[in-house]
Amino acid sequence: MKQLGSLSIVLLLLGLLPAALPEGSGLVKRAVAQQPTQAPAQPPRTLTALVGVGQDTTQVLAFFPSALKVRVGDTITWKIESDEVHTVSFVRGVKPQEATMQDPLGGPGDLIPAFYARWTPGGATEDSTIHPQVFFPTRAADAPMEKYSGTGFVSSGIMKKRPPSGATPNLTFAVTFDKPGTYPFLCLVHPDRMRGTVEVVSASATDVPDQAQIDAQAQAESAPLLALVQKAKDQGSTARSDPGPRGTTLWFVRAGNSDWFSGDSRSQVFDFLPKAVTIKAGDTVVWASTYFHTITFNPAPPPPEDIVARPQPQGQPRMLLNPKATTPARPGPVFDPAQYFNSADVGPFSISGSSWALTFDTPGTFSYFCVFHRELGMEGTIIVQQREARSQ
Repeated sequence: MKQLGSLSIVLLLLGLLPAALPEGSGLVKRAVAQQPTQAPAQPPRTLTALVGVGQDTTQVLAFFPSALKVRVGDTITWKIESDEVHTVSFVRGVKPQEATMQDPLGGPGDLIPAFYARWTPGGATEDSTIHPQVFFPTRAADAPMEKYSGTGFVSSGIMKKRPPSGATPNLTFAVTFDKPGTYPFLCLVHPDRMRGTVEVVSASATDVPDQAQIDAQAQAESAPLLALVQKAKDQGSTARSDPGPRGTTLWFVRAGNSDWFSGDSRSQVFDFLPKAVTIKAGDTVVWASTYFHTITFNPAPPPPEDIVARPQPQGQPRMLLNPKATTPARPGPVFDPAQYFNSADVGPFSISGSSWALTFDTPGTFSYFCVFHRELGMEGTIIVQQREARSQ
């Protein structure tokens, strides 16, 4: 065997030995064999994640898992597991149409489509509608599955188990990821609390979770938030009252839970707390909310729908917010069982404030509901008893 020269030794130390030794040398074969080889690309997968969890009046507003790690070429299908409405929306670099709002968790100038849009049909009075970019998916029903590379607007549109009248059910949303990177997404209905990320790594990566691990993570994240909802229900089961004028009583009802009841704004009770209150004639009930609810007494069924589809000569229908639901109706400060009473939205989004009150003079049992969440079971009862005559 030929001896190695000084140059060959240097090349050996620099990792260039194969070029410095004669072809067929055993040292060359060993050096080539020790060079790392790139792992083969893994076959693409379709994985499932959850949009919200909860049933009826128990709702958790979050994505599960909130952080996903997948390979290039993988597809994620988000499935709605909540009775509340949500979207799955990638908005990086989006230029919102019509109404916009500042992304509540973004930087200055980061705009997203606002939930509400104002629409003036033919120059008539304005109607409040759900923003088309919020309500409708970016993918047409017969279009290929969408791919996301990190920029642009890709959105599920409104996902809801019980869609509004005239709307197509929209229960899943699938996207294929074709470029490495970390991509944030959000719900355009709840942009201040529903956030998630998708980390996309090489197609040959092996340190990515499989479906069983994703399911386990979703369970681990959702279980404690569901427990907080029950905590809020328990704390709101007893009515609070204060003395009112002329021997009456002020009763306080929570329309939905508040953050300090559950301890987390994602854990929501879509119910009246307490659900039933027994009062005396002349007493006043005060409702308060930190979310998006109405107090609606409707003596003439059927109850109003919250969203009404208005067909257009071309394109998608406009999804109008029913004025009967969004316009306050208070014929007087004292409840009249024959009249329609509606607080409209009570909460932080309302120009009317976060509370609403009615005085009850007529004995009887009176049912009411939240227009936006009635189908989830958000209904309440006021039981008015005759007040005993005062002794002289």
